[in-house]
Amino acid sequence: MFFRATKTPDDLIRKGISLSKKNNFKEAIAYFDKIIDADAKNGAAWFRKGLALREMGKYEDSLTCFDKALEIDPNNSDALYNKGLILGKLEKNEEAITLINRAIEMQRDNSVSLYYDGEELKKRGKYEEALSFYTKALDNNPKNVRALIAKGYVLDLLGVPPKGVTSFFDKALEIDPTNVDAYLHKGILHNRIRKYEDAIAYLGKALEIEPKNVRALYSMGVALHHTKKPEESITYCNKALEADPRHVNALCTMVWVLAHQEKYEAALIYCDKALEVEPGYGYALSYKGYLLLECGNLDEALKYYDLVLEIDPSNMRAMHYKNKILGKIKKKKKQNFFAR
Repeated sequence: MFFRATKTPDDLIRKGISLSKKNNFKEAIAYFDKIIDADAKNGAAWFRKGLALREMGKYEDSLTCFDKALEIDPNNSDALYNKGLILGKLEKNEEAITLINRAIEMQRDNSVSLYYDGEELKKRGKYEEALSFYTKALDNNPKNVRALIAKGYVLDLLGVPPKGVTSFFDKALEIDPTNVDAYLHKGILHNRIRKYEDAIAYLGKALEIEPKNVRALYSMGVALHHTKKPEESITYCNKALEADPRHVNALCTMVWVLAHQEKYEAALIYCDKALEVEPGYGYALSYKGYLLLECGNLDEALKYYDLVLEIDPSNMRAMHYKNKILGKIKKKKKQNFFAR
């Protein structure tokens, strides 16, 4: 068989896998052997050759390949699992069960490790890379609840339609019906797509399980505001702040709720508390500018929008309100001039 020199080991592996899927096992093995001849420590080639030999009924030869793969990488759970399957076919049942159970445990451990790798990438804003790790974690253990929830969360951030996102939260709840995070994320998602009654139901479930969950409490406040229940909305925001008085998002939610009820002076108090906790928080700075504008304090409002634009020069909302304030100041000066 002729191999082009430009073929990489990965190319050869892919070609061999493609041939195996078509039951062309002898041709596939020729590709895997080409890799092994060039690099006898290529564990993937040994493993794939073992799978092809297994399908051909050559169990002893297949075992040799899986053993080679395990010499190269003792943590290769797939090789261990398939070695167990072969031993089962050879009626070495006790050893087969031991290896299969070890492989399953290793896959679970791998799943946890992959999940945490995904979490690190998510924290750095690398959502597509994080998604690939959550997917690998679930390939190793489809019942990894945290990976299911994390995958749903990241898919939501990447703009996947709600149905595709909630399916992961639902799978998590099938495995663990008392999982607070799954109910919480469903509630937050339904808030965002304006299905507020559904949001209230899911957030209520989360709070039945964990009554002092801050995110669930202030998210409930948002949902209740949208369902025209202003007093209940404030009650839940207060509960969130009782649970954690310095939670910036809870403070800003209270600001948002009070501002929408036109209680601007009260909202300013909570806005200042948020800025005490996180002085450079753009959302709170922007909202303080808005509240000062509504209270008629134009010069102070302008200062806060200038601060926002120092942090984020492309903030369109801050630009809009700054121009609005400058227009009001200009108009006020003109009125004062003609009033002389």
